[in-house]
This record gives sequence, structure tokens and C-alpha cells, in this order.
Amino acid sequence: MAVKVKKEEEKELTMDKVVEEAGDQVVPFSIGNSVDCEVVEITGNRILCDVAGLTYGFVPEKEFSFDTNELKTGDKITASVVSMENKEGYVVLSLRRADRDRLWDNLKEKMDKGTLVEVKVANANRGGLMVEIGGIQGFLPVSQLSVEHYPRVEGGDPGQILQKLKKMIGTALTTKIIAADKDEEKLIFSEKMAVAEAAGGVDTLFDTGETVEGVITGIAPFGLFVNLNNIEALVHISEVSWDHVEDLHKMFKVGQKIKAKVVKIDAGKISLSIKRLTNDPWIEKMKKMRVGQKVEGEISKMTAYGAFVKMENSLDGLVNATGTDADKIKSLKEGEKHRFEVIELKPEARRIGLRLAD
Repeated sequence: MAVKVKKEEEKELTMDKVVEEAGDQVVPFSIGNSVDCEVVEITGNRILCDVAGLTYGFVPEKEFSFDTNELKTGDKITASVVSMENKEGYVVLSLRRADRDRLWDNLKEKMDKGTLVEVKVANANRGGLMVEIGGIQGFLPVSQLSVEHYPRVEGGDPGQILQKLKKMIGTALTTKIIAADKDEEKLIFSEKMAVAEAAGGVDTLFDTGETVEGVITGIAPFGLFVNLNNIEALVHISEVSWDHVEDLHKMFKVGQKIKAKVVKIDAGKISLSIKRLTNDPWIEKMKKMRVGQKVEGEISKMTAYGAFVKMENSLDGLVNATGTDADKIKSLKEGEKHRFEVIELKPEARRIGLRLAD
């Protein structure tokens, strides 16, 4: 193999001769590496370069960069090695690929620093948005969209969600990079985190125990999505009411204003509670009970470990199927009414222990 080697004057040498004359300094790079070059000559369809002072290379027109027209003889550039030699013995270089490598490195640095970046929506699918930055395509999952852009659709119809997402094609979004892996070409963004960051961070905006006011933006089987000044929060269904909730749609509607208490802030996620704005009625009712008290109750549910009992004031108790009365308890039927004795009161756990009264 013959290569063009940079010496005091240009000579065509075999690789063996180059190694013999220049030793360890010969071509200390391989395909895919980035190398420092100096522009020697610029023609219409290629750029001739001095590669690291060791050999000559050239950049073909198809590998030009977006700013190639600004280059001049003597400029220092970084190029990516495409081929170790062409038929003329020159190393084939790419400015375009080097730009891409630099951009990946730059994106990784921005991710590590938490820098906000602007991306443009190029396309959409049901999972989210395909976005572009500097010619590199990334992905913005639906779950990482801000409250403003999240496609809330009644019933969660996938077709309607996709239609809403496609309306965003061409839109510029401010985002935060949450994954940037050049080797796997994996680039993922979050608009939701960028909104929180721009506002000073969720942790600085809200305090646990604080009462806040927001607008319901979505109703799911598991809870309510709430907009707190463009920061999304969730009221889990278990935190809606002290009573059992069957259907949230019968109690709330999208656009409704509500007050809630901040109960948890974890990794940028805010959990709210509506029920904790009031005292637990169970605890108030249990304060009127005492161990040893006799009560009337109805068997509401039978399980392998005991019987659940519905008492007055909507209180529930449990009779454990253990001890000498285990067989008798297991023979109870749902709907039966019996007399029970209170043997344990744990208000903090909302637990009342019962046994069949003598």
C-alpha cells in the first residue's frame, strides 16, 4: 500500500518504507478517529489537508461541512478519518462526520451540565415526538412533555393522541437532555424537566405540607393530573377522599380548580392530596371507642385470614381467624350480624381489632 507522507518534500512510499523512515510517528490513527489537520489547498470539489504533519489527506465534496465555504488555506480543522488511503495514496477525510462527533460530545456535555437546549419537532408517533438538533435526531417521550403540550384525551384514544402530537410538527421546544449516547445513537429529551428547571426547580417551588391551588388537566383511573403553574402534579385516587372512591369522573371534571396539599416531592415528581386538607374522620370516630367496648356489626367480607366487619359510623374492623375461635370465625357468612368486642385500636393505621363477643 502506498501513502502520501508529509516530509520536507512530497514522496510516494510503500507502507513498509514509511514505517522504516518515520517509526512510531506514522499514521497514529485509524478509520473513525478524529485528527487535527491544516488546510493546504481548496478546490471546488475537495480540500487538501496536511494531516497531523505526517501525511496528506483530502475532504471530498460530499463530506464538506456546513461552514466549509468559510475555510481558507492555513486554517486548522478537525476531520474524521473515512479511509486510510484512496488510489492516489491520500487519507480520505470528512468534516461532516467530525461535526457530528463534535455535536454528540457537545450534547453529552450539555446533558452533564443540565443545560437547556432548543429542539425542533420533526415527526410524531404514539409514543412521543421525533425532534432534531444540529442535524441529529432524538426522541421526546409523551411522558416528558410539559403540561401545556401533553395530549390529554378523554378515554385515552391513541388515534386522537397521535393527531394532537402531529399538530406540534415544526414547533420549537425548550428541553433538557436526559440521555445522550453517541455509540448507540440514543438521544432523549424532556420538556417537563426543562419547564421545572426554568422555573427554578420543583424542589424550590413547593414545600411538603404546603397547600396549593391548581387546575385539573386530566382524569385517569388511578388519579387526577393537576397543573400548578405549568408544573404537573398528581393526586392519586387513594388521596382524593377519606371514603372509598369508585369513579373520579363523577366527582371531578377537566378544567376544574382544586386545592390540595403537597405530600411528596421526589425526582421532580409532585404528589398531592385532597383528603389531607381535612382531618381523617376515622380517627375522630375512633377516639370515641375504647378497648373492651361491645359493638354491633355486619360481616362485610370473608378472607382466608379473617372477617371484615362494618360497624356504625362507617367504621370497619377485622376479626382474625386465629386461636381457639378460628373454626367458628371461618364459618361466618357475609351479611350476618353479630356482637363483637374491641380488642385493639390503632388510629394511625386506621385499624380496629375485634373478636366475637361472649
